[in-house]
Amino acid sequence: MTETDVIEARRLRNAARTVFDTQREMVRADLDAAGVGKRIATRLVDDGKVIAEEAADAANTHRTVVTLGALGLTGWFLRGPILAFVDHIVGRDDTGEDDDYDYEPADYEPADYYVERRYPVG
Repeated sequence: MTETDVIEARRLRNAARTVFDTQREMVRADLDAAGVGKRIATRLVDDGKVIAEEAADAANTHRTVVTLGALGLTGWFLRGPILAFVDHIVGRDDTGEDDDYDYEPADYEPADYYVERRYPVG
């Protein structure tokens, strides 16, 4: 490598260093203006607004599907009261007893080996 090549390489290196330092200072100034946490919060809010707008557009485009979905969810969550109302209208008695099962209460005594254990307090 000749002396002129070394001088040219040094000049290019210094120019690259100057560009790097300038960009680094710009990034630092930008971060000082708005911290990382604020940037993340801003990004999340902006993305949330975009998603909400897209969801509103989709809901306006497909109103029938959204309505059926809302009715389906409402019916699912209120299925107990709805079925009780239908049973009342149809005339079924809901006495709380299960007519499908005929069983007698079991008459049994605790096992002979069972010993009630009480631990002393204190």
